[in-house]
Amino acid sequence: MSMIEGYMSPDKKVKFYIAHSDVEFSTGILVMSPKTELPKHNRPVLERLRQIYGISIIKLYDGENIGEVILAEGGKPLEIPPKQYHIHSNPTDDKSITMWKAEGDITHIIEEIRRTFRKI
Repeated sequence: MSMIEGYMSPDKKVKFYIAHSDVEFSTGILVMSPKTELPKHNRPVLERLRQIYGISIIKLYDGENIGEVILAEGGKPLEIPPKQYHIHSNPTDDKSITMWKAEGDITHIIEEIRRTFRKI
């Protein structure tokens, strides 16, 4: 039986919950405090996002900013292709909860979260 792992960023504004992670896929929940934005990043694999509470704005980049996608609770999921730079942001006054799944090996990224975030 696996156990969900929880980690909080040093500034306490972001929480990652990891439900599963191996070389095949990783999945979990991202919780962002109001008025919070993650740094611009990419993943080496396909990333699928579904908003389960509140709103999240995903800023997409291909060199320059090429657009924004608003994820809303109960709305359509978003697929971000491998190596697509993007930013997760929560510009609202309420928390944002996003379910994520990375299809492929991001175990090195998961290890970085485990190393730099505080276990909760």
